[in-house]
Amino acid sequence: MLLKFVLSNYRSFKESVILDMEACSIKEYSNNVFCSKHGSQPINVLKSIVLMGANSSGKTNLFKGFELMRYIVINSAKETEFTKNYTIEPFLLSTETENEPSLFECTVIVEGITYRYGFKANNKEIQSEWLYMILKRREEPIFLRNKIEFEIVKRFSTEYKNKLNLLTELTRKDALFLSVLSNFNIEFAVQISKWFAHNTIYTEKNLEEAIDFTARMFADPVYKSHLEEIVDKSDLGFTTIERLKNRSDRIYAGVKIYEQDNDHSKSEIRVSHPKFDSRNRKIKDISLELSKMESSGSQKFLALLGPMVKVLVDGGLFWIDDFDAKIHPYIISMIMDLFNSEIYNLKGAQIVAISYNQQILKKLRRDQIVFLNKDLYGASTLSALYVFNPQVPSNALFDKEYLQGSYGGVPKINGVQNSFKEKIN
Repeated sequence: MLLKFVLSNYRSFKESVILDMEACSIKEYSNNVFCSKHGSQPINVLKSIVLMGANSSGKTNLFKGFELMRYIVINSAKETEFTKNYTIEPFLLSTETENEPSLFECTVIVEGITYRYGFKANNKEIQSEWLYMILKRREEPIFLRNKIEFEIVKRFSTEYKNKLNLLTELTRKDALFLSVLSNFNIEFAVQISKWFAHNTIYTEKNLEEAIDFTARMFADPVYKSHLEEIVDKSDLGFTTIERLKNRSDRIYAGVKIYEQDNDHSKSEIRVSHPKFDSRNRKIKDISLELSKMESSGSQKFLALLGPMVKVLVDGGLFWIDDFDAKIHPYIISMIMDLFNSEIYNLKGAQIVAISYNQQILKKLRRDQIVFLNKDLYGASTLSALYVFNPQVPSNALFDKEYLQGSYGGVPKINGVQNSFKEKIN
């Protein structure tokens, strides 16, 4: 479960921004939070957050920052200086930051333990790295790193600590120590790495792989009934989805999710529609090819459906870029309701979505609505509505006030029409 994600000096973010999933002390929509434990202390955690903001305000960059952190955690020990395929991009619009490292940090709850893990890095080396934990009340360090100097701070048995010290010598300057520890089955590192792996990040470029993933899940009895129920309630016109060919291993959101198939050809995805006679009596189901016969909106919905249900059933964090692109507002509202539900969301699933749909604001708490803006110097900022202005009442007309620019997060295009008209004249 994610509590906080901190990002600094990355792409459009100059100063530190915090995506905070810890619920504020407000009372509306109590079903939208989990009751959990932060060490021995109770804590309320948000089930969902919606990011809103003008184009180029930094929403996608926030996603990219988390996706990059996730990738480095999972892969940095496996790659070499010559094989790595990622780039860390600092904030380039200031001489203060262009040559400084970027910062990435997550605070998560895993197996009842709160971990705060982060690092500073550029494209040549990991400049610092740290891991803290909370078991009861106090936060205590596990390890600290300054370039290639390591300190194992937590008290372990002599044998275990010697093993950790040995692994410091196997850690390259451009690899994360946590990633190395995970590769050697150090329990706390494996737990944290698995948490990152269970995050699913959806963007439009994942469409084909995500649809294929959804089709595979329809064949799995663990997920099938959930998928069919949602499809039925979504009024899409079809009832089932199937794959007619197998596909080799695919990478979805940076993690291999399929087993090896003998057939390496591309899968054909088909959906079933009822066929009727002249008296509107159903006579049979016919199978139609999804990519040719269904709308782009239906394809997008199916792409979201499989990963979404997996996160809801198994637990995890679902990141969705351009959530409302091609999707009807009613379906968007339904998806948010599933994550905020006490019935469907039993494993601590969370969702972070980028949206321009102000209608869903009516079902969210003020700390679930997060606005991104960009200042005069090109730097992105981030703030939840309640933090931005605690005086905004819970019964405010968020949708109207948002469009009026009361909270920021909208493009400044005043006077464009008049200016264009003057130039024509």
